[in-house]
Amino acid sequence: MKRLLILILIFLTACSPALTPTPASFFNLTPAPATPGIDATPGQIQTEALPVGTESTPGLKEEAGELYFFYQPRQQGQSIQLVKVSGVCVFDSANCPPLEVIPVPFPFNFTINTLSWSVDGKFAAFSYSDQPSGTPTKLWLFDAAAKTWASLAEFPYIDPPFWSSDGSWIAIRTQDGLGSEDVYVIRPDGSELKSVSAALPVEGRPYIMDGWHRENIIIRSALPSSVGNIYLVNAANGQARPMFEMLLTKAQFVASPDAGFLAYDEYDANTQNHILKVIEPDGANAVTIANFAGGSIYPLVWSPDSSLIAFNYYGSFTSGEPTAEVYTVTRTGQNQSLVYKGRTVGRLLFSPNGKYLLVEETTSISGGHLFLINLATLEQKILQAPSLSTDYDWYAPSWRP
Repeated sequence: MKRLLILILIFLTACSPALTPTPASFFNLTPAPATPGIDATPGQIQTEALPVGTESTPGLKEEAGELYFFYQPRQQGQSIQLVKVSGVCVFDSANCPPLEVIPVPFPFNFTINTLSWSVDGKFAAFSYSDQPSGTPTKLWLFDAAAKTWASLAEFPYIDPPFWSSDGSWIAIRTQDGLGSEDVYVIRPDGSELKSVSAALPVEGRPYIMDGWHRENIIIRSALPSSVGNIYLVNAANGQARPMFEMLLTKAQFVASPDAGFLAYDEYDANTQNHILKVIEPDGANAVTIANFAGGSIYPLVWSPDSSLIAFNYYGSFTSGEPTAEVYTVTRTGQNQSLVYKGRTVGRLLFSPNGKYLLVEETTSISGGHLFLINLATLEQKILQAPSLSTDYDWYAPSWRP
C-alpha cells in the first residue's frame, strides 16, 4: 500500500498543493522480493560490481552538464539537502569530482519537485514554501554560478514552473486552496508578472499547464473524459487559440525541443489500451509509436535532438507490486527498445548530449537511487561519485545543461 501511495503522489504532484511534511523516509525502504520475469532488479544492479565505462573525448566533458538532486538521510534528526555531481561522473568515474552540497535559504519540510532549468543552464526556477505551514509558496530563482536564491513571486500554492524555450519567461500555475487556479508568466528578473488564462473558456476550468511550445504555453482542461481543446496561450498578450480538439485524459502533451511535435498517451477507457502517439502541433499526421494493454504510462520525455522518446510503462499498478519498464523509441515509431526494468520509476532524463538516459528508481531494494543507461550499449549502472552514499535516498533529479 505504501508503494501505491508513492506512485499516486508522483502522478498528482503537478496539480496538487504540497501540504504534508516530507516523512522521515521519503521512500519505502523495506526490501522487496524479486519480481518474476525481471532480469536484474535495481537492487542487484547496485550491489554487483558493474564495469564503469570511460570516454575520454574532451568534447564530452563540455557537454556533460551537472546533475542536481535531493539527498535524504535515513537517520532521524538529519536534514534533506540539495546536492550536485558533475556530469563527467556519468562517463568518466576516474575524473569525477566529489558530491557538492548546495546552500538553500529554507529547510526542506514538504513535498519536493525538481529544479527547472533555463535552456542556457544559468538559472533554475523552483517553487517551494519557506513557511512552517507550507503556504504561501514562493517562486525562487537559483543562480547556479553565484549559488544565490531570489524570491520572484508568492501565491498560496504554486505548481512546478516551466521555462520558455528562449529563457525569457517562466510560467507557473497557481492555486488559492479554495478550488480556483490561474496561470501566470513572469520574467526571470521578477518583472511583468501577469495572468494569461483569463481568455480560456470558463466551462473548461480547472486548467492544467503542460509546458511551452515556442512563445506559447500549452494549456488544457483538467476535466477527464470530456472532449475539449488543447490551447496555446501567448505569453506576451495572453491571447488563447485552440490547437485541436480531442478526448481529454490525464495524460500530458509533451512538446519536442524543436517544437515540431507533441507526444501523448491516448487512453481508451473501454479497452484500457494505451496508444502512445506523436502528432504535429495542429493535430495532424498522428503516428502511433507504441501500444500497451492495461497498466499506465508515465513519465514521457524527449531527447534533446527531438529524435527519440523515452517512457515508462507500468504493467501492474493496483496489485501493490508495480513493475516498471522503460523504453526508448524513435518519434516515427521505429526501434522500440526495452532499456530498463525496475519497480517504480519517478522521472526520466536524457543527458544534455542525448547519449545517456537517467532513471529515478524510487523504491529499489536499497532505497531510491539514480541509474544511468548508456543508450549505445544499454549498459546500466548506478550513479557514482566521491562522497555519494547509497545510505541516502536520492530523488527529484534535474540535469543542468
